[in-house]
Amino acid sequence: MLSATEDRVSQGKLSIGRYRFHLLAQAPIQFPPFIGSTLRGGLGHVLRRFVCVTHFRSCDRCLLRYTCAYPVLFQPYAPPEHPERQRYARMPSPFVLNVPFISRAYLQGGHLVPLSYVPGEMFTFDLTILGPANAYIPYYIYAIIQLAQRGIGRREHTFTLHSVEAVTDKGLVPIYQEETGTMLSLSTTLPIHPLLETSRFQGAKYLRVYFRTPARIDLDGDLVYPIEFEHLIRALLQRWRALETCYGPLGPVMNSERARVLIEEAKHVQREEDTTRWLDLSRYSSRQQTRMKMGGAVGTLVYSADDFHMFAPLLTLGELLHVGKLTSMGLGHMEVTTP
Repeated sequence: MLSATEDRVSQGKLSIGRYRFHLLAQAPIQFPPFIGSTLRGGLGHVLRRFVCVTHFRSCDRCLLRYTCAYPVLFQPYAPPEHPERQRYARMPSPFVLNVPFISRAYLQGGHLVPLSYVPGEMFTFDLTILGPANAYIPYYIYAIIQLAQRGIGRREHTFTLHSVEAVTDKGLVPIYQEETGTMLSLSTTLPIHPLLETSRFQGAKYLRVYFRTPARIDLDGDLVYPIEFEHLIRALLQRWRALETCYGPLGPVMNSERARVLIEEAKHVQREEDTTRWLDLSRYSSRQQTRMKMGGAVGTLVYSADDFHMFAPLLTLGELLHVGKLTSMGLGHMEVTTP
């Protein structure tokens, strides 16, 4: 069951916190080209290690799974009284990673380039946190400190957490500095609804969608590629509904009637240019003890229509909180512009 504070937050409009982590390399380091799955896995391992008191292999049958900080921060469960508990027994992850990823060489027919760092060089990534989990930002910071010291991916991949900044409407605001070792008590969350109620794309005839990291779009149990605009809108509507159901209203009305209209309009949008490529990636699942595929589309699509204004809230949501599967690892990071 959610605490009284968390319950009040979940009933209001969704707020998000956006944080930028700066880590200093302590040794020569070479990461795989995509570090999102490794970073997420390490974060979850450390969080569980210092939060869990029962030490069960899985949280599924743990008595504390609705209140323990680990599932709240990493893999939340819908409480028994949730009206859609059957559909969202496992709620969407309360965070999204943005990690460095360079796909240029791959899109030009070459191979992905590993991420390399020399001692003293900065490794930077962003973490966007949803709703009630923002109250636990010190837990995330402490977990990253521990993970950096123990090594990200490998023991020799050690860092120190130099600083953490909050991304606010007034710019970057420091909330942690290594030299002081203290967390500044600042309220840096932003309601998401003003960001979605936008007049972007008014009158635009063309739209460029750039998938910075692989977009793994699964509709009705099937992976979709190439990605038509209808596919993208349906995936964004799925994301919208899941987030709104589990974390609170996003702001603009997105009921079933509105969704049907958007899907029908999306069917008329043409895919004019497509320079995407399917990128096969894999990760090791410690829970299932096997390697799992996590590939998706990277690159740029250009769509044409009479007007894209009606899709602006959905497209902006995708930019803020990604689209498709495995967004907590950084997949589905999209940018939308008008050519």
